[in-house]
Amino acid sequence: FLILGGAPSSLWYLCMQYMVQSHAPAAEPPRASSDLDMYSEPPVQRRPVPAVASVPPAAQPSPKVAGSQPTPAVAAQPPSARPQAVQAGQAQAKQDDEAPRCKSDDQFTDCAADLVKACGRWRNLCQSTCTPGCDPAADNDNAAVVLESPHVERVEAARAPEAEPQTCLPFSRQLCPPLNLSLLDNKEQKAVHDSCGKYVKQERNLPSPPRFCGAREGRLNPCWSETAGNGSALSYCLPHFFILGEMKCGTTTVYELLLKHPRIVAPRTKEPRYLQQGRFAQTTLSRYAVNFRRAVETAAADTVTFDASPVYLRSKIARFWLARWLPEAKLIVLVRNPVQRSYSHWKMGYEWAHGKCSDGDMAQRLKEVAELLTFSSIIQRSLVVTYWDRCRQLTGGESAPSGFSLMALNDKRLPPAEQRHLHSPAATLNYSAFGRCLLTQDHDLILEYADELRGAWPVEPLKGAMSRAKHAVGSCSEMMMLPPAALQKSGSYAVELERWARIFPRSQIKVIVTDELTRGSQRIMNETFDFLQLPRMPIGNQSRFCVRGKAGVMDVLHASELNITIGHDTSEHAHLLAPQLKVGDCEPDSGHAHDEATGSDLHRIEPRVQERLRRFFEPHNRRLYRFLGRDLGW
Repeated sequence: FLILGGAPSSLWYLCMQYMVQSHAPAAEPPRASSDLDMYSEPPVQRRPVPAVASVPPAAQPSPKVAGSQPTPAVAAQPPSARPQAVQAGQAQAKQDDEAPRCKSDDQFTDCAADLVKACGRWRNLCQSTCTPGCDPAADNDNAAVVLESPHVERVEAARAPEAEPQTCLPFSRQLCPPLNLSLLDNKEQKAVHDSCGKYVKQERNLPSPPRFCGAREGRLNPCWSETAGNGSALSYCLPHFFILGEMKCGTTTVYELLLKHPRIVAPRTKEPRYLQQGRFAQTTLSRYAVNFRRAVETAAADTVTFDASPVYLRSKIARFWLARWLPEAKLIVLVRNPVQRSYSHWKMGYEWAHGKCSDGDMAQRLKEVAELLTFSSIIQRSLVVTYWDRCRQLTGGESAPSGFSLMALNDKRLPPAEQRHLHSPAATLNYSAFGRCLLTQDHDLILEYADELRGAWPVEPLKGAMSRAKHAVGSCSEMMMLPPAALQKSGSYAVELERWARIFPRSQIKVIVTDELTRGSQRIMNETFDFLQLPRMPIGNQSRFCVRGKAGVMDVLHASELNITIGHDTSEHAHLLAPQLKVGDCEPDSGHAHDEATGSDLHRIEPRVQERLRRFFEPHNRRLYRFLGRDLGW
């Protein structure tokens, strides 16, 4: 047909889009994204996007007026005049997708990962959780997701009785788990977790729309006034901003520098980790809010508090809980040269392992495999495991062995047993498509591990020692030394940032580069204070801080976390004491070298291993540079 004119071309375009989509065959549902997608080279974006958009002027908290209620800021809305095709797609999706899984906080669908592919056809996405802001006529690579924000009560709302189904999210419920959990024995702790389960379950399955039980107060920091069971009104606060991670990128340094500002109040513990998968299933909002009582006690309208849990960056629970309940939250992300971060990750795990398991049976198990626990050994095993999973995606077969395990291939991927002695290591691996794929990833590295892959290594007694040490390595290092954790967390900055940026506006995300913080701490912190809508403040000359031990880092949920203590006060108020975070100078070990260009102390890494890591991280770094709109020179 011909367009003869008489109407704006954009209108004709939208009509054509509607006709095409209306008559197109049913599309395949969007593929579920996995963390291994980060190993694929991403498509080139049409234009570079800066890390953080311009920050609006500092917001002045509104005075609290009786009978009125300030409304929190929400994510930027998409254009109101949406194409008819998009509206039709949303209506159909909402009709098709009204399923129970879309109603609760603990069953989020990862809209962020699937958004671009699902644009215009949102089957399999939870409409009660998010509404994609897709526009077929726009650049969808940078499309945002607009989420349904919590309803804010305009009057004081009494909490729902505990015996009845919850209709709102309460602050005044009993603390689950209690603050004195670490003082209980194993049996008592189990009883506590069992009894808390029903309260947590009620909070995770609230009816839509989501809402808090209290009334929002007129403060810059999100705080609510809620009527308790005795009729008195109490205040409760949640964080104004979050340090999402990544761990080992300087989160402790930023934490300490932020606290130099008189209007920033420290949380009870540095890392509450409420939105971490295991803790989220066992912790009520009332228990989480205890971490921010100091913000309530200040009673100043211009003070703010925060959560510095560096595990949130990779947490799907954190992304969608914050977007649903605190859509105005400010988010800080730190990124560091991935090779250096990987070493720091291993080093922390190594120190924890030998500190936590310094004697006894576990210490002996670690000693038997000491040669396999060096950085070079752990990180190269991580590379092999990662390449294994990449090739599994391409050729099929079983997943890579988990943790500190032997990496022997299945017999189907090797020549017949009676013929293997006739083949060289390379020929043995070339027998299958999977083996050939491995060799293309890093030929020299794979050949170094060929004997293990084909089952010829290790021999006794080392083989038995590895089997015995498998649990000890994970438990003593608190999972830090298990392959391929150090590698994955260092290579996923861009993937995770993209997921957060598809839910939160870029203006709410601040990316800090660790090296830039080290050599220009005042400048970076000035930018950060601007981002947080706070006046600038001098922060002193020290630009690096490190935690001493684990006390005060996070709360105890299980008896097995005995290396984290609340304190030694045995008085009746002992369970109310906050653990004291011990922070001091970062003492470089003998394996450091000072880099004049970055102003940082760099870990000395074997050149051959460093080059292998550099090649591995190269595509992930390019993806991060595209997100930031600049090259960091890694």
